[in-house]
Amino acid sequence: MDALQVEHRNLDLNNRAINLSDLPQINSQKVITIIRHRMAVQKALEMIEAKMTDPPTLNELSSFSGMSRTYFSYVFREVKGMRLQDYLIQARLNKAKNLLGNIDLKIKQIAYETGFRDPNYFCRTFKKKTGLNPTNWRLKKLENLQKGG
Repeated sequence: MDALQVEHRNLDLNNRAINLSDLPQINSQKVITIIRHRMAVQKALEMIEAKMTDPPTLNELSSFSGMSRTYFSYVFREVKGMRLQDYLIQARLNKAKNLLGNIDLKIKQIAYETGFRDPNYFCRTFKKKTGLNPTNWRLKKLENLQKGG
């Protein structure tokens, strides 16, 4: 390492030390807010799971949590790392993947049970997110089960 690299590394380490030493004590109000946000999102997730066939809307979830739509959307994204709409689609598709293992259920029925009102939209969304349409996903899943995997 040449002298310039060493100096740059030392400056970087000093800056980090200064930044760490300048941090104020943990603000208890901020911690309480973070905990409340996580609890609100957890309750929303439970509500979504319980009502998968007719998932709650953003209005319902934000009202339930006592937050505005905009603020709830922000909090949800901060806690889960994704938008509410993206989470809903992911949760629906995960449930659909599980249901596809049951050969007695029709694709249309699975679409409705996972909150999709339009089976064609369900099929398009499923294929877009997984690369396979629901029927092919089911066949592949059953094939893997028969192979023991």
